[in-house]
Amino acid sequence: RAGLSGYYSKVKWAACSHGIARPFQCASEPVPLNYADPGGRRIKIALIRLPAADPKKRIGSLFVNFGGPGGPGVTDLASRAYTVFSSAVRARFDLVSWDPRGIQYSDPLNCFASATASQGYFNSDPVFPYPQTQEPAFFTLNAQLGKDCEQRAPVLLRHISTTDTARDLALLRRDVGDKKLTYLGFSYGTVIGATYANLFPGNVRAMVLDGSLDFKGNVTGDQPGDSSRYPIDVRQGVDKGGQDIFGRFLTLCAIAKSKCAFSVGGNLPAKWATLLSRAQAGQLSYQNLMIYAYYDMEKPIADWPGLASYLQGLYTATSAGQVLSARREAGLARAASTAVSQSLTGPPAAKGPALAAGRPGQAGTAATAAYAGNTEEAYYAIQCADSLVPTQASVYHNLASSEDAAVPGFGRLIVYDTMPCATWPAMHTDAYNGPWNRSRTTILVINALHDPFTPIAGARAGARELVNARLLTVNGDGHTSMYVEPSTCRDHAELAYLVSGKLPARGAVCPVNALPFGLTP
Repeated sequence: RAGLSGYYSKVKWAACSHGIARPFQCASEPVPLNYADPGGRRIKIALIRLPAADPKKRIGSLFVNFGGPGGPGVTDLASRAYTVFSSAVRARFDLVSWDPRGIQYSDPLNCFASATASQGYFNSDPVFPYPQTQEPAFFTLNAQLGKDCEQRAPVLLRHISTTDTARDLALLRRDVGDKKLTYLGFSYGTVIGATYANLFPGNVRAMVLDGSLDFKGNVTGDQPGDSSRYPIDVRQGVDKGGQDIFGRFLTLCAIAKSKCAFSVGGNLPAKWATLLSRAQAGQLSYQNLMIYAYYDMEKPIADWPGLASYLQGLYTATSAGQVLSARREAGLARAASTAVSQSLTGPPAAKGPALAAGRPGQAGTAATAAYAGNTEEAYYAIQCADSLVPTQASVYHNLASSEDAAVPGFGRLIVYDTMPCATWPAMHTDAYNGPWNRSRTTILVINALHDPFTPIAGARAGARELVNARLLTVNGDGHTSMYVEPSTCRDHAELAYLVSGKLPARGAVCPVNALPFGLTP
């Protein structure tokens, strides 16, 4: 694009700060705040690289986004490079990630005067109101976030969409010296990839979208009028995806018998329904029970045994009609918060001590100093910039009841999970609405059959929208290849595609190597 030549420069890699040791290397690159005015204000993007382990066989850079929105790439790559990526991938590619604009070390969007104030706000948000008499206060609290962001970051707030990030990625790809992009996006990272592939359809070498959204559904909905009738994740069927995988949890728990603590007594669907009824009656927190149960669906091997034990403890503690003790209720709240904080996707919640202060100089801010630990406000700023959602409180009120009846527990949670977007001052600003079928390179889409956050129906819809795409289904549970049960078949298919462009067969389904509770597939 005209006017961007001043941003073309080779990345100057150097030692990282923020406690990240070698062999990782870090850098920062300037990008336009507003791509319609590239000669105007600049902001900085923070990058990190793990150089290819075998320089002689190096193919190029593999750009990675781990999800969100609002997720930091710099610290995520530093913590996940050696666990998420095989030695074969690390040998052939420089692994490169970045903090997308407005996040962490990339001139962070700050909606509060300090990290402490930010934490205080999100700690006060119950994620969803119950009983519904709490709705007015909940709506007011969520509307306040947009007002705070508008006050402190009015300029950046209107230049933080995924479209802006995709344009940044085009500059970063050029600056690391790659003629075309090789990319792996997890969860929300699939939206970045799909947007890039359609804005720059001739500049994709290979692209893997792992845990994929329905791209049209995410932005406006698949049918006319969806954006005024259904919140983002309701029209994506995320509540039904949560119910589906929780059903898998109960089924495998019953099969595992003594290896799964919640199997005691049998008839697990009825047992879970009883626990839900107790929560709705006030014996324990309905919000915390659902948040914990839903977000612990992401990592079946790691989390399902512990979840089963905890649910059994809650069931036993409330079996005689008693209210959960204050100590146990506080423990449930901590378990829910931990489950959310470790997730790849929202809705966010405060995550403990904030990161150290980041770079100063945020565009358009009234804050006295930038803080880097801003995942929560960045999540909403980006999601609300991308999507159109209902703005009437009555829509959420009515859906909460109908979805909770249709999809008990999961429905109510999902209806409210992007509530700040309903009153967001920069809703759907510089958003990419399509077309989604412009990529000249065939994109590999990978999705588990049972995924709580990106249900298989959405991945199938996303692949159809891309047209030039191949869907590889993994017959497993969890969210993205980082957390779904291990699958040699999936890993081999992904490596073959990234290295040589070889695609799996149409309709291919990969088995997993193991199941939760020590079960064998």
